[in-house]
Amino acid sequence: GRMCQVATTGLVIALPMAKYLQVPAVYARKERNVVMADTYQAAYSSKTVGKNRELLVSKNHIDEEDRILVVDDFLSSGASQEALLRIISDADATAVGVGVLLEKVYDSGRQSLSGYNVPIHSLCRVASVKEGVIQLVEEDGYEFMSK
Repeated sequence: GRMCQVATTGLVIALPMAKYLQVPAVYARKERNVVMADTYQAAYSSKTVGKNRELLVSKNHIDEEDRILVVDDFLSSGASQEALLRIISDADATAVGVGVLLEKVYDSGRQSLSGYNVPIHSLCRVASVKEGVIQLVEEDGYEFMSK
């Protein structure tokens, strides 16, 4: 197995997880560097930066036998995670799930990833952010409290 994440943002959570699970961590770069000759690449629209971006993973780091968990800090629109899932598919590897630290449930991320048929897990689910107040989803009974 392997873990795949976006360079810088996903590394904070992915590196300790990879060490704990004793699997290699493969990260997708947002820019090509000198040593990246042959890559898988996928375009996505970054809401954070407000423009189209591209993720690149060296073909030396993923192959068809790999089972890969996508790990990231935030699940918002799902654009970067979806780009990673496309890269995994292009490599004929197997995506086994998506794990994130924070999920903005009021955004479309989970829905946009539903076509990949992989489990999506988040440690903390944010229901709303209004007037400086962050409302978290409470797993038991939240639906009844929010009415």
